[in-house]
Amino acid sequence: MVMERATLKTMQLQMLVAIAEHGTLIAAAEVLNVSQPAVTKCIKELEARLGVQLLERSGAGVHLTRYGETLLRRARAVIAEIVSAERELDEMKSGTERTLSIGVSLLASAIAMPDALRAFRERLPDVRLNVYECLPTQTTDGLRDGSFDLCVAFVADGDVTAEHRVVPISESVQVLAVRRDDQLARETQLARLTCARWLYNHTRDSLPAFWRELCGDRVLSLPSHVNVCTSQRLYAQLAREPGTISVWPERLLQEQIRLGLMQPLETDACPSRLTLGLIYRRDMVLSASFEYFIECIQRTHSGNV
Repeated sequence: MVMERATLKTMQLQMLVAIAEHGTLIAAAEVLNVSQPAVTKCIKELEARLGVQLLERSGAGVHLTRYGETLLRRARAVIAEIVSAERELDEMKSGTERTLSIGVSLLASAIAMPDALRAFRERLPDVRLNVYECLPTQTTDGLRDGSFDLCVAFVADGDVTAEHRVVPISESVQVLAVRRDDQLARETQLARLTCARWLYNHTRDSLPAFWRELCGDRVLSLPSHVNVCTSQRLYAQLAREPGTISVWPERLLQEQIRLGLMQPLETDACPSRLTLGLIYRRDMVLSASFEYFIECIQRTHSGNV
């Protein structure tokens, strides 16, 4: 009886996820290969058990209430964990090692990964690694749907990480820079640079928090022209456009300075920092390979924390 109740609850969560992803009860029923009345009955039973309304119906389909959205986040995590457990059991039965899937933000890949991956491969050469370079927003989506076991990315104050655990690895000072010999290099006051063209290296959602950090105690209007680019190669090219103020992790800027392409912009702006972190779901059950990768990246960056 207990097993039957657990199976029913899992089925109800699967239906909620299918409805959210496909927009209608009919589409969800087709995906799950059940009838629409079965989906409707299952969701009504779930609502009755929880005592809240999860769905709102209209002529255009259905959408989740705030209760439904909250449950959806947990439902996706539960289903992803079940899929992960089944995959791990299959691998155990076939005698193969567990696969570890890692998402790495474009900005963090060159800084964070090479040494850690080398150390990991030396210790656990038989573990299959999937490493994907991705945009900051894709790290969250990949963790949520189970595509990634963990992610390595820079985290800014404006990023939403409530549903994930973030383990800080190191901090990087953010430096303002301009093209070498650009006329903007003569300007030292941040207030006079708000009309310039800016280039930012993280998510647009984190931009206001970054700007407040730069301003410190002052209240200055956000620059009116800010482009966002998370591709390292394209970023370096766009940063060399005349009249552009770009934001760089200090370590990456040093290479551009060495090549004679960029120069730091000395202004009265307050220091800004990005945190390099390991990110994974709060409900994640850590495997041995997962824990050892965390150890590798912490050890290779221990001097920068």
